[in-house]
Amino acid sequence: MTKLSKKKKKLSPFIAGVIAAGFTCALYSVIFPFYRIGDYVIGLALSAFAGWLVSTMAQGLDTSKPAPSQQKIRETGDAACDAMIRKGQEMMARIREENDLIPDPVLSEKMDQLDDLAARIFRTVAEHPEKAPKIRRFMDYYLPTTLKMLTGYRKMDERKVEGREADATRRQIENAMDVVLTAFTHQLTALYHDDMLDISTDIDVLETMLQKDGLVESPMQGAQATARKQQ
Repeated sequence: MTKLSKKKKKLSPFIAGVIAAGFTCALYSVIFPFYRIGDYVIGLALSAFAGWLVSTMAQGLDTSKPAPSQQKIRETGDAACDAMIRKGQEMMARIREENDLIPDPVLSEKMDQLDDLAARIFRTVAEHPEKAPKIRRFMDYYLPTTLKMLTGYRKMDERKVEGREADATRRQIENAMDVVLTAFTHQLTALYHDDMLDISTDIDVLETMLQKDGLVESPMQGAQATARKQQ
């Protein structure tokens, strides 16, 4: 298997500041060699200032946000529902931790999509706690199995497991993530199935009432009018 480059991670503001301070100190010592105590004082002062400046700028530029499934979701007051959502968010956090250790940007992109779908599912259940039983299989099987597959993938990479069988297993896991994405999408759709049926029924009733009140043409009246125009 061709190992893809690992995802780039942002430096923390503190680390960026330390690097900037060290670089400034080294540069100053080359331009102005340290002969006297005053040289050391000036060099250290400039290094400290450069470190502080870069660290402050890095904090201002850090626009990272929590992953969708980890963003705060208001509690419903239903203890069982709230516990289920917390458990789901914890599992998604573990899935992201495993994913961060896997050097495969294609797989990571799929996990980002997975996280977004999971967030929508959790928010839907939080808004409609009565729908919580509908995600029981999602919680008891889909999420744990996804975590198990990623953990296995990560361990094979860390331990440099190679060979035909290992490569086949990796491909199976990568392909399985497409199936998991489809399952997550269907799970979200299933949560809105009853709502979509209600809306469709309401539209049918509305059209019938409008036709009975003579406010709109019935399909038959419309067909007759079209036929008269064509004659």
